[in-house]
Amino acid sequence: NENSIGSGGYKGDLSWIWKNYEIFENKSFFDAIKDESFFGNRTQLLYIINFYLNPFLDDIDNYRLSITFFSILAPIIFYLCLLNKFRKTNHVFLILISLLILLSPFYRTSAYWGMEIQYGIISALLAIYFISKKEDFENISLVDLFLSVLFSSCTVYFDLKLIFIPILIYFKIIFSNLPINKKIYSSTIYFIFALPFIFLIYLW
Repeated sequence: NENSIGSGGYKGDLSWIWKNYEIFENKSFFDAIKDESFFGNRTQLLYIINFYLNPFLDDIDNYRLSITFFSILAPIIFYLCLLNKFRKTNHVFLILISLLILLSPFYRTSAYWGMEIQYGIISALLAIYFISKKEDFENISLVDLFLSVLFSSCTVYFDLKLIFIPILIYFKIIFSNLPINKKIYSSTIYFIFALPFIFLIYLW
């Protein structure tokens, strides 16, 4: 029940986050997306994922617990990112560095109170992991390229201020020595993943 940033607690951000879930519970998918009482400065993607895939949404404390465990993914994925970059470094050092995320009171409070920030962080780390998976970037597989584009696109849906993640990854792809077909492939996938956001802008 740590609350180090002033927005945790049952009467803090969690109260309106829970009301957003109730919108999806009481309305159809498209009506929920268009509902004017939806509150927040992020898209509905994290609510859609949780509503349809999180089996612990029946109780507010079960939901909090599920998001706490989900948030532990960040240091695990961060460790894998470090492992991609520093392949010859002692793994114990990389583990200790990856655990620095959990020293952040902001991150811990967001985790304990089922808030929103960790989705964007985890998605950004996944995008970095897949784009750096191959030591020789020119040999990156289409699957890893797709997954990096997917998760970097999701960062914008989870948190608009993380838009620099897909921009940096796209620039890395375009200005690299990758074959032209992989550059066209990445550009096309980015465009497709941008369409739902364009649709949301139209609705709003």
